[in-house]
Amino acid sequence: MLRLHLFGAVSFSLDAGDTGTADLPTHVSGRPGCLLAYLALARGRYFSRSDLMSVLWSDPAETVGMGTFNTVLWRLRKLIERPPMPSGSLIACDRRGAVGLHPQAPIQLDVDAFAQSVLPVLAKPLERMGESDVEALRQGIDLYTADILTDLGDEWALREREKHRRHYLNALGRMMQVCTLAGDFGSAIRYAQAILDRDVLREDVHRELMRLFLRSGQRALALRQFERCRAALRQELAIQPMAETLALYQSIANDAVSLESGLPMLPGAGMVPTLSALLEPAAPRTAMSARELIESARQHLARADAQLQLSLPFL
Repeated sequence: MLRLHLFGAVSFSLDAGDTGTADLPTHVSGRPGCLLAYLALARGRYFSRSDLMSVLWSDPAETVGMGTFNTVLWRLRKLIERPPMPSGSLIACDRRGAVGLHPQAPIQLDVDAFAQSVLPVLAKPLERMGESDVEALRQGIDLYTADILTDLGDEWALREREKHRRHYLNALGRMMQVCTLAGDFGSAIRYAQAILDRDVLREDVHRELMRLFLRSGQRALALRQFERCRAALRQELAIQPMAETLALYQSIANDAVSLESGLPMLPGAGMVPTLSALLEPAAPRTAMSARELIESARQHLARADAQLQLSLPFL
């Protein structure tokens, strides 16, 4: 059994005899690795050698002959078709001389296992998902240890990387929804944070994370998440959050201040900044600033939470 690993850098491992255990992965670099990955992702298809040459040497300035391609193919065969595996058992040629991975060869591909776990579940409506679907999503997410083909910068590899990355983010998003509906806000928060670890500019996920923090009783973290969202958008895109995000922040902050029944309010302090105030730098003022007001509310909420925890044994 040949096990191909495309998550991360291209590598492979071979089962050790009849024990079913695999040896340590062997990294396949350069054009042999590029050829192996390309054939693996299109297993069952055969490509002319001229087409494969255009994949391996995509730069028009590079001029190579058929002999150079045949050398790359020979090196790859020598690497993966080790005795007692006969030559041609993994990489096959059809009658026209086109090259491909043998469709019946004992090959296991990690990205295939990921797709088989995730894609059928993502095709289902959320309300039709069962426990087995949830478990399949978890298994698929666990398989995604890194973006695929991280050592390849070819255009086709970038497309494949983005496609699988999108499937992974969709799987995380679906699990976030499942956990939210189940009331498991801690797990939902972790899935949301995993999405933002890969794509910090997902403003919709920032909003959902703010709501999750709020529903789990962590109002201060909900407000802090808005600040992280705003900072990321400003740094990466030089834009402000959407009106929907600003409105959510304002609602959470207003609720925090309204709970602050004993909060000292200085003249002209107001509640929290309006949407326009969030978009433009505020002018200096002598009254308590919005940030100071919200921080005071956070401290009050923390004290109230601590008092509640102390009171619980007596309830």
